[in-house]
Amino acid sequence: MSESSGVHCVVVTPEKTELDTQCDSINLPMFDGEFGILPGRAPMVGRLGFGIMKLKNGGKEERWFVDGGFVQVTRDAVYILTDRLLKPESVNKAAAEEDLRKATELKPTTTQAAALRDRALAQARAKLRVASGA
Repeated sequence: MSESSGVHCVVVTPEKTELDTQCDSINLPMFDGEFGILPGRAPMVGRLGFGIMKLKNGGKEERWFVDGGFVQVTRDAVYILTDRLLKPESVNKAAAEEDLRKATELKPTTTQAAALRDRALAQARAKLRVASGA
């Protein structure tokens, strides 16, 4: 990847390739914080969190809700595998609040159930942040 070519970004969900584009930079929600990718970034693989992916191109920024998954940075492209990719305006605040209420009420009895509850909580909180414009 040369600096002049930008970053080739491919986003794939279980259904299809959702996005295949060039951009100047990418910011991703990782499970442990935010991660920025510029042209020439060293190869890596990481686990995505729930939240906003930002694609910057020139002075414009495109935002998407990423529903967890994985990212792979190669010499030639950035590949994002996620359960869902949504425009932020399509995230329903009332539905996110209901998801958070349900996840909060879960009473796990096993470590596996606790992990599922924690995932549901993180997902609902991220959707609420997105729906609130944060």
